[in-house]
Amino acid sequence: MNSSDKGDSLEDAFYLYLMGQKERGELIYGAYPPENCEIFQKREYFCREREANVEFDIVLELRATGRLKPLLHVIFECKNYSGSIPELYVNDFSSKIGRIFPHSAKGVMVISSRLQSGAEKVAKNKGLGIVKYDPLGLEIIADRKARPYIEHGLAERQIFRGDAPPKSLKFSAHFDGKFFGSIGQLLGELHPELSDGARTPLKSIPFLPAATIQHAVHDVLKSIDYGGGPVDLKRICRTMSINLQISDRRIQDADGAQILGSAYFDRKEIHVNADGYLYRERFTLGHEIGHFALQHQVYLSSENIIERDLLITKEADAGFNIERLEFQANAFSSSLLLPEDVFKRMTAQYRRDIGMRDRGHGYIFVDDQPSNISDYDQLLSSLSAYFEASKRAVEVKFKQLGLLTDLRKRNQKQPIPQLLDSLISNWNP
Repeated sequence: MNSSDKGDSLEDAFYLYLMGQKERGELIYGAYPPENCEIFQKREYFCREREANVEFDIVLELRATGRLKPLLHVIFECKNYSGSIPELYVNDFSSKIGRIFPHSAKGVMVISSRLQSGAEKVAKNKGLGIVKYDPLGLEIIADRKARPYIEHGLAERQIFRGDAPPKSLKFSAHFDGKFFGSIGQLLGELHPELSDGARTPLKSIPFLPAATIQHAVHDVLKSIDYGGGPVDLKRICRTMSINLQISDRRIQDADGAQILGSAYFDRKEIHVNADGYLYRERFTLGHEIGHFALQHQVYLSSENIIERDLLITKEADAGFNIERLEFQANAFSSSLLLPEDVFKRMTAQYRRDIGMRDRGHGYIFVDDQPSNISDYDQLLSSLSAYFEASKRAVEVKFKQLGLLTDLRKRNQKQPIPQLLDSLISNWNP
């Protein structure tokens, strides 16, 4: 694919994104009614200096109610580059706008990668907006639900920093030193006059107590009359009227992270990208079911789970609001795959079968003695096979329930990177 074709693919995807929002009445989420907007692709305007028409990738014309002449033109220039965008393109775009629209236009660079530091300064000084668009990213819609919030840090890392972001947003933007998570928020900043004036206070995603998540798990299990064995996740999807699609596609987001699964809340769909790791696929599916069960559609229109999301196992790790949602979905999935009552019952049964006894060291005890290691591994394997969950997940459940006393020397000072690697790698029996 040549550079022109790549640019056109980004332009087409972003145009369809805007048109889809307009057709659903969501383009600017009530602040700007869709009937006040017209969206054009390959729109031409006459340039007096050149005495000819100049073409722009995408133009959004905004009109105040009752006016025929556009009050504002929002000009989108799409640059689909694998590397960072040089300042030359930013300068050219700004100059082109200045020749056609000296006062009534706002320019926005739509990119798929990041800007070079010089390009960032030029964009800021010339008053250009910057949008990073990823068709496979998650999409924030919280502002549409009267609960606006902006993922400043997450958007900043995607647009400006060199390191890969932890999670890709479908839409992240920067203008005048501020970061935005939706097209509505950006346009409101570009031209506040068109807003209806309604302002709602910022509200972050709330903390969910463990009991609340456990109650949601209980309701889901009750809906399928769960009594034991591997939880039938496909049946749960049918019960919740969720369309489940499983494929062997290997999909990456714009930053190269493998997408394990996706949730599309508007059409109630879950996609799982199977890659041969059965237990990870089940955890991924449980995670996406969790987003639905915990009503995360209030905040998101679409969501992707990448490998890094599986490492968010503590509320303290939820530095961003988005990561708080991932933590909640992980906690839900863990409780769903290993239902507490049945887990305790089967642990007791397999413990008796193995001949494990509490000799004053704890209900489940393991140290570096070969016999204890063998018994403990057998217990993990039995529960892993019964619930179709990883040994690592079973071990985490032991610790959460206070059942395990682990005195193995290799676990006493295990480096954090090794611990995280084990969580990722130990998905199969």
